[in-house]
Order: sequence, then structure tokens, then C-alpha cells
Amino acid sequence: MHRIIIAGLLLCGAAGAKPCGTNSCRWKTLEGQRHGFGLSEERVESMLGQCRKSGLSAEEADALLVPVRAARDESLPAEAVFTKIEEGLSKKVPLDRVADAATLRLDYLRRAARLVERLPGSVGRHGGGGGIQRLEVRTAMALESGLPEPVIRDVFKHLSSPRYGRLIHVMEAGETLQLAGLDPQDTKQIMMDCLERNLNRMEIQRAIDYIVEEHRKGRGFKAIRADLWI
Repeated sequence: MHRIIIAGLLLCGAAGAKPCGTNSCRWKTLEGQRHGFGLSEERVESMLGQCRKSGLSAEEADALLVPVRAARDESLPAEAVFTKIEEGLSKKVPLDRVADAATLRLDYLRRAARLVERLPGSVGRHGGGGGIQRLEVRTAMALESGLPEPVIRDVFKHLSSPRYGRLIHVMEAGETLQLAGLDPQDTKQIMMDCLERNLNRMEIQRAIDYIVEEHRKGRGFKAIRADLWI
């Protein structure tokens, strides 16, 4: 089954992603391209070595990299997609699931980029430097954790200026709270509280640690929030 999925990825990515491109793709050719992913050559080489140890063909390894190339070509943070592949390979996850996870991460990055691009006062995706890409990654991770897109849009609208550094920490907080099982609307309230109170990273982290701990004890959100800002 996984070979069928990988073959499909190869066909879909052949035109725009520029993989090895033929069924006779060999490891030497693929390894010669390791500098073209926007990542360290050593890291890509390590990933390819893991593929070989896992018994994958060069064609299968090349297909896994299709979403990484797509992210790079779209000026998205390709490392976030590559990390998903590394995680899957290290955990010996079935190949089709690794491919699906990498493609899904790419989709979240695309959605995140559209949200970030609409930030109030945004300088655009290509004008904010590394802060933009870090925010895209954190926003993608929040989406992946299950935080609804409308919640993120509301939080972004709550921002008076694109202070990317602080917003990155707030998005990370949203991801953590969502994974902890809070209702998305409660998560949104805390994210907005952090922005309104102009909290720094350490202050945000202390607040999130407290909320998660109290939530695990079974306390209601209103009681937690009331005690949080005393």
C-alpha cells in the first residue's frame, strides 16, 4: 500500500518539485542533491542514511522529500516539514504514514502563512525576516494541535502591531493549552490575556504551567483564570 502512495507523490511532485525525476533514480544522484533543501547537508545525508537502513529505495526516499521541496519553493519553513520526516523515520513509522504526516505539515504551513500574511500592519511574508517564518511554524503547530483557524484569526485581530517575537510565544502557549485539552475558546481567552498584559516569555510560560496543572486537577476554567491574574 505504501509504495502506491509514494508513487503517487512522485507523480504529483515531479513537475514543480524537481525530484530525481525518473524511475532509475539512484542513491548517488539523490545524495548529490542534498545541498538543495535549505538545510544542512549533514542533516539531509543523515536522513537519507536512515532511509537506506530502513530498506527504502532511492525513489521512495526521494518521494518523501517532495513536500520539503514544495515548502522550500513556496518560501515556507521547509525544516518544519523535514523534521516530521525525521521523527517518523526514527520511530520506524510505516512509510505511508510518514509521507502523510509530512504532507499534512506542509498543508498546515500553507494555512499558517495565509493567516500570518493578514496580520494587522503586517510587512508581508518576505519583509519580516526570520520572525515571520518562526511565527508561521508556531501557527502551523497550533493548527496541528487542533486549535481552530477562527480562534487564531481572532487572536491575530487582537494584535495592535505585528510584534512577532511576543506573538510567537503566545501561539506556542495556544498549542500547549490545546494539547492539554482546554476548550478552544478558553485557550483564545488566555492568549488574548497574554497579549493584553504584555507578558514576556517567562511570564507566559508560568501562566501556562499553572493553567495546565490546575486543569489536570479538574478545576473549571473560570476559577483557574480568576486565580491566575490575582
